[in-house]
Amino acid sequence: MPISFVRIDDRVIHGQVVARWSRFKPCNGILVIDDKIAQDPLQKKVFTNAAPTGVKVGVYSVEEGLEKISKAKIAKNSYFVIVKTPVTLMEIIEKGGDFGTEVNVGPMSARSNAKTVAKNVAITDEEKSAFDFMDSKGIDIDFQLIPDETAINWKKVRQNY
Repeated sequence: MPISFVRIDDRVIHGQVVARWSRFKPCNGILVIDDKIAQDPLQKKVFTNAAPTGVKVGVYSVEEGLEKISKAKIAKNSYFVIVKTPVTLMEIIEKGGDFGTEVNVGPMSARSNAKTVAKNVAITDEEKSAFDFMDSKGIDIDFQLIPDETAINWKKVRQNY
């Protein structure tokens, strides 16, 4: 299982990801895929240094991420794929990328154009469409901030929109 975990989290790499989820899912490396972060040298440096010792981090644009996901799928090490928004995962799928059939959703902060749909999760119209797109492709989308919580599926969360 080279890609062991796919997560949407607007904080990208932080304690919940590295300290908690990596105890439940194997992780030798983290692929952060986000066009804006990939173009910002300071953010790239911050996220690259945010992982614990022994866990490599790469920050990539969507185009670069397509190749990295393909390589990770056949690697012997296990990787987390982390994006800030479901729109990025939709773009990856539309461009032929295949990260698997399970997505975990972590925090997505409240914004002026977003509606709160679950604990610590607010989504925009565009993000709702991206979740619907992934759902239509057979991807299982679970909202679960930490491993100790019960996961709630997109079909149930969608009712709150």
